[in-house]
Order: sequence, then structure tokens, then C-alpha cells
Amino acid sequence: MDEADRKKLDALNKAKESEKALQKKDLEEVLARVSDLLLLFSGDSRLTYPVDERGEQFVLDPERKEVRVPLAFFTSYPYRESRFLFHLYTALALYPDWVRCPEGYLHRGEAFAREAGILTNAFLEKVKEAGLSDDPAYQKDIVYRYMTSELLSFFEGCDLYASFLMVFLRAPMYEDPAQKKDLAKMLLLEDLLPHEDNPTETHRDLAGLLLTREFWGEDEMDNEDVKRMFREPVLGRARFLCLREELSASLLRGEPVTKRDAIIRMVLLPCFLELFRGDLQRTELSATVKLQDGEAKREAARKKRGAPSAKNMHELLQKLDEAKRQRAVAAKELLSGRRDLTSFGVTAEDQNLFAHYERLVRPEREKMKAFWKKLLGDTSREVSVPVTGVPKGTLSVEALIDRYPDLVEAERQQNYKNLLIFDTTHLQKISRVLPRFLDISFVMDSSGSMRGEKLAPARQALAICLLSLEDFAGYLSQNAAVTHEPCAVRTEVWLYGTAGTKILSFSDQGDKRAADRILSLARLDGSRGSTDDGGCLKQVMAEITPEMIREQKAGRRIRLVFVVTDGASSFPGTAKKAVEALEETGALVQGIGIGDPQDAAALAAFRYVYGDRGLYLGKDAGRLPDALLSALRENIGGVFRQYFRRSVGME
Repeated sequence: MDEADRKKLDALNKAKESEKALQKKDLEEVLARVSDLLLLFSGDSRLTYPVDERGEQFVLDPERKEVRVPLAFFTSYPYRESRFLFHLYTALALYPDWVRCPEGYLHRGEAFAREAGILTNAFLEKVKEAGLSDDPAYQKDIVYRYMTSELLSFFEGCDLYASFLMVFLRAPMYEDPAQKKDLAKMLLLEDLLPHEDNPTETHRDLAGLLLTREFWGEDEMDNEDVKRMFREPVLGRARFLCLREELSASLLRGEPVTKRDAIIRMVLLPCFLELFRGDLQRTELSATVKLQDGEAKREAARKKRGAPSAKNMHELLQKLDEAKRQRAVAAKELLSGRRDLTSFGVTAEDQNLFAHYERLVRPEREKMKAFWKKLLGDTSREVSVPVTGVPKGTLSVEALIDRYPDLVEAERQQNYKNLLIFDTTHLQKISRVLPRFLDISFVMDSSGSMRGEKLAPARQALAICLLSLEDFAGYLSQNAAVTHEPCAVRTEVWLYGTAGTKILSFSDQGDKRAADRILSLARLDGSRGSTDDGGCLKQVMAEITPEMIREQKAGRRIRLVFVVTDGASSFPGTAKKAVEALEETGALVQGIGIGDPQDAAALAAFRYVYGDRGLYLGKDAGRLPDALLSALRENIGGVFRQYFRRSVGME
């Protein structure tokens, strides 16, 4: 290849890369536009939707809490938003069930051991008739594994059908005949429907024929046996309609996979067994046929559907199962010795979520306990200040030298009263005085732009601060005698998006405070629309009374306001005025921003609002817990040290 050809090739590659980058940007914009729909469908604000530049399937990864969206679908297929969303919805449909009941999927093979045994015995009878009982490929344990794999493949096909039904239930627009016809063409184009071209593997097509019947109708099915089975009456209805209605009802009730499998066992599994036995009768056995090929076919079917491999899925379900057990233990620990908080709107999931973060921040919490103890040690220590004009009765050497003639005269007169040779300054011990109130407000961004990778660090940051301040308040209460004056540490939490909402109040006590602390984390979910931090700060300001302002300016009340935002303020002018108004009352405001540093408008808005009082972390949202905790520690420590100096007249 000469230099000219190489340059042409490089230019072509650059053009392709540039086009690919534009396509990726377009896809990311589409995902941002439909993010609210995906949140409503999944109910999980922690899920993210990264673009996969190499993949070809929509793949849900519950461990990473992401759905990988293939760029190939966006560029290779005739793009329609309804098709695009249908794929995403289908990938998400069974996600809650995976998380809630991983053991049901893990132990499916054990649950259907009886059916696997029936098929194994039928196959071994065929082997015996063929005189191959001694063939190593047809030993009972190998045949049993093969039959179990075939059963699992059948149920995985039924899972795909169930996920489609879930989409119809949650997004009824897809039930429209025109939409359904368009989806049918898409499924055909993507080769997700069975071919029905192997007369000895009709059992493999059964689950897939549910889709053919659903989208194309009975007339498009070639297998007359399956047609007959679908028409047979079960519980007073045609088998297919019975299965569809019973599965739909189970999905609506939110029942786990074990309930769904029980329906399939009763309605459709007999058809699978009948077809399988018929296929066995038509199969010609030969020596040393590798039945393990059944597993390979199962893997091929999974790959075609975009599902993880059996091995990866098994590992994933094991991790989900372990996570479920840990959540159960955490919930038990959380509820141990405490009252039921359901009357305050706290669900078991809310408690599990809080327990997760409580466990996660435990090391940082222990470090903060040491900090609070040191701060309290400094608080309780007395200081010595100089007091003048009070004679101590001790001689001042310098004054004696300067005024020695006066001393001689005083001796003659025996009158020492007016001598200025005594030290009149001494050190008096004075106890430091704390402010009466320490009010701390956390104003947390819960707008739509906080979803994805920003949400977990924001929850972690809020959790460690709330728990640490609870420890600090406890220490102050226990050490009120040595600190000479009580100091009330009070916290409140505001969440804002399109509007601001106070979740945790200064006045909350007892179970109400415990409940609202949990809800502060649970409702920090990125579901509140735009980023009106200014409106929320105005609400914070509105609750500061004139008496509080007088106390703040007199130093009897300390007010700290911490604002966490993605930087993209919807109304930066309003936010700036609210920050300035808060500072005029004597409050200290600290802003912490996370977001894309390449977003010039968002960065400019953050700097405009918070200026020197702001810390912008950029894309590194993972630093947020440390940053907010450091800001809390530095502000409280700095305020207390400054207040101590002022209280003893050292300024």
C-alpha cells in the first residue's frame, strides 16, 4: 500500500470514527429523553443505560445495575422509538423478579427433577432397545444432565414469553394491532421465532411457538400437534389463552418465578413432555452421540436472545442470592430492638436500603467518632486569660528596680499602701462556652440528572453525615456537664428537583426522626424533574425566623447549609440570591457540585451561584461522600474553634 492509499484509508477510518461518535451521541440523547419512561417501567433509579459500541443485544446486568444498549441496533435496523423501547422494556421486565427471587432460578433444575427423571427413563428405554446400554455416551448421569438442560431451555423460553407479557401489561400501547404487527416484523428480522424445520426437535420449538401464536396467530404455525395442544381446553379455556391469562394475572400480582413455573407445569409442561417423547421415538440412535450438544444448543438460543451465558447467569444469580441474604440480615439488625416504622411510610425496602448504607459507611463513621471526641475534649478544657488591676501580693522585679527609692521612703514611713511594685495582673481560669444550637441543613439534588452513577454516592454522602451527626449529638448530650452548657445539634434534609421537599425536620423526635432519616435516603432517587436549587434554598430561608437571625448574629446559634447539586441549576439567578440571603442571616453555605466538567453552562452556573463557597468535583461523583464529610468536619471544627476564641475574649 503506497502513501496515498494509506492516507485515504486513514481518512476513511477517521470519517467512520467521527460518524460513530455522532451516532453514539444521538443514542445517548435518545436515552436521556426516555429516561423517565424507563424509570417508571423499572421502578429502579439506580439502573444506568451505557451505550455498547460492540454488542448486538440489549443485555441487563443486575450486578452492575445497567442495561447495555447496542449501538448496532440504533444504526443497523430501521429505527423506531417504539421498537427501541420495547427491547429495553423486555430486558427490564423480569429484573425485579431476579433480584427478589434469585433462588427460584438457581434451583429450577432441582424443582423439576421429577420431570427430568421421566424423560431420562424414556430415553434409556430407547437406548436399551437400540442395544447401546453400555455406550459411555448414554450413561444415566449424562442423560439426566441432558434432560435437565432441555427442561431449563424450555423454561427460559417461557421466561422470554413472560417478559413480553409483562411489557404488554406495563405498556398497553404494544397491544395495539398495528404496533403488534410492527413488533412481529422486528422479531422475524431478528430471528427470534422458531424455524420448525427439525421433526425430531419439536419440543425445542414449543416455548418459541408461544411468540409465533402471540404475534402472528395460529395460521402461521406449521406444527399441527402444537396447534392442537394450544386449542385443547384447560380450566374451561383453550390452553394458549389459559396460559396467557394465568401468567398475566401472576405477573400483575408480582408473584415470583416459582408461582409462574407452577402455572407452566400445570398448563404447558405436559405438552413439552408429550412432544419430547414423540421426538425420542423418531430419533435414530447411534453409538457415542454426544448428548452434551444439547447444552451447546441451549447456549446458542441464549445468545440469540441476548441473554447471558448459562455460566454467567448462574454466577450472577448466586451473587443476587447472596445480596438478598445480606439484605435480610441487615433488615433484621435494623429492626432488632426498634419499633415498627411502617406507620410513618417506611417500607421493608426502605429499611434494607438504609441498612445497606449504614453498613457501607461504618469505617468512616468510626473515624468521625474519634474526631468528635477530640473536638469535645478541646471544648471541655479550661483556658487561662490575663486579668489586670487585682493585686496578687507578689513583687514585680522590674517595678522594684525602677521604683527602689520609693521602697526606701516607704520603709521610713512604714506605709507600703501606694507602692507600685506589686504584680497586679494574674491568670484566671475560664470555661469555654458553646453555642446553644447547631443547626445543619442538607439540601440534596434529586432531579432527573442525578440518576445513574451520581445517585449512590449522594446517598452514601448523606448517610455518613446523618449518622455521624447523630453520634456527635449523643456525645454532646453525654458530656453536657463538662462542656458547661448544653448544645443542641439539629439536622434537616431537603430534597429538590422541580420543587423542594423537606423530608427530615429539626423538630422530628423518636420514631418519627428515625423514620424520616431512612426516608431521606430512600426518596433521594433522582425522580424530581429539573434542578431548581434556588427555589428550595428560598424555602430553607423562609423557615429562619427573626429570632433565629438575632441568635445567629449573636453567635448563640450556628447555622450550616450544605448544598449538593449536579451544577446544572435551572435558575442560577434565584439560587445566587437565596445563598446571599442565607449568608446575610449569619448562616454559612457550602456548595458541592458533581457533573460533566465539559458542560460549560453547568460549570458556569455552579461557579456563579457558589463562587468561593463552592467545590466542584466534576465527573468524579465517587468523591462526594468524602467531600461532604470533610466539609462538615472542617466547618463544624472551624466554627467551634473560632467561637471558643471569641467566647473567652481572645479576638
